[in-house]
Amino acid sequence: MSEWRWLVALEAGLFFSGVCWETTASWAAPTYEPVPFALALVAAATVGMLTCHVGPAFYASRFAVMAWLAFGYLEWLWGMGEVAVQTFGVGQFAAMAAFVLAGYFRPVWRTVLFVSLSVSVGILGWSLQAQWRGIRATNPYFGSGQETLFESFTPGVLLAAAPAVVIAWRIGKVRPEAKSIWWSGILGVWLPALVAVAVASVATDAGATLHWRPTLFRGFYWALQGADGFNQTANLLTGVTVLAPSILSAVALRHLGSGWTGHRAMFLLPAGLWAAAWGVLQWTGPYEGLKFAFFTPIHRWWAWGVVALGAAAGLRVLFLPVSGKMEYHRRDSA
Repeated sequence: MSEWRWLVALEAGLFFSGVCWETTASWAAPTYEPVPFALALVAAATVGMLTCHVGPAFYASRFAVMAWLAFGYLEWLWGMGEVAVQTFGVGQFAAMAAFVLAGYFRPVWRTVLFVSLSVSVGILGWSLQAQWRGIRATNPYFGSGQETLFESFTPGVLLAAAPAVVIAWRIGKVRPEAKSIWWSGILGVWLPALVAVAVASVATDAGATLHWRPTLFRGFYWALQGADGFNQTANLLTGVTVLAPSILSAVALRHLGSGWTGHRAMFLLPAGLWAAAWGVLQWTGPYEGLKFAFFTPIHRWWAWGVVALGAAAGLRVLFLPVSGKMEYHRRDSA
């Protein structure tokens, strides 16, 4: 497989993971509000593709924010290392170091990505069939989900797409043709967001309909309810899907650092120090659940900054002539 296809698969891994499902599926109500849900999902996937893939890919390396981006990926890796502790009992520093190390060896991260995507597809298929009878069922405790749909679900899709920005830049360098950029955006961001988030949301909503009570909180774990209660094996395998966004972060860090040698690399040092300090603070604090581990307040600010930069680039893509964009790529590649 060409590098372009593997990079597209890396982006898809953002949505085929428990990281995305926890922050999106928990806030959707597709069985109760199917039309608003479909519109919100299509809109969020489209905006995510334009801001986190198409715009950055057309204007690869335009933004001199390497240290800031590196900090965001390091901080996110720390959060996923925390999940590794809770799921597999692995030390956070050990998990984070393993993720970063794997990202520097292409055969390793490709194998890990393939395993993670395969497990993710299996989890989504199992959860959908396990909760199938809840799709047409009703729960007297449930009402309209439109409020959380637009306040939490739609932003959740964009937050899940934000880390694709550096991979999109790499795609813009490997295959700068407009057709390749648009197709990679559709296959790597837009379509995976639609399929993975839709299936995860339906399974979670149906599972909550069957099992939820007012004293229990939201979460993707409702999709993991089996005939005999909560399925621990499915929960463990869902933890495996965190490997995909972890590998993406590690690969993004490698690409960020590849062009920064000598004295220029010193500008990346603050990112490591900031992430280490933040990690120590998080380490000494209590574990507050998956959603907080995946999307801390700092990561949210980081992700919204990425979306804002991508939106600026996306607007330029829509309004600048194609010839100008291709001319820029020829200068950049030279």
